[in-house]
Amino acid sequence: MPLHAVAYVSDAIDGIETSDIDQILRAAMGFNKVAGVTGVLMFDGRCFLQYFEGPEDGVDSVFQRVFNARIHTNLRELARGFVEKRHFPCWTMASAAVEPDALARIVEAPWQGFQQRCSEQGDMPAGFGRLLEAWTGVSGELEPAAVTLGS
Repeated sequence: MPLHAVAYVSDAIDGIETSDIDQILRAAMGFNKVAGVTGVLMFDGRCFLQYFEGPEDGVDSVFQRVFNARIHTNLRELARGFVEKRHFPCWTMASAAVEPDALARIVEAPWQGFQQRCSEQGDMPAGFGRLLEAWTGVSGELEPAAVTLGS
């Protein structure tokens, strides 16, 4: 079955609390499991960056739910399309708090679909490559500390 993915960034509403995010994550994990979708959510205190993957109908269902959520505004799609494999197969929705500079480096990098490198720019990491590096570190394997998040 072909896999699809979506990555987006959005601005959190004013006054969002950690308990709000926890509640949303719990609901997302259940919904995503039924939809066959896995992925990650990063939050820097002001912005969300989310990537999720799965069957096209599941990804579309999750995206519609995300699009209608009232916890964020100014949703900007970074990439959408086919992926060859699941990059986060074990997490219906893992989450991590990140520093604003780290999130900005991911968002501001070129997003050319789900390519990991930008060959026309000296083989620098693309936005998706930077997202993967944030979760896998230099070894390319999922960080042990990250495995316990949201799964």
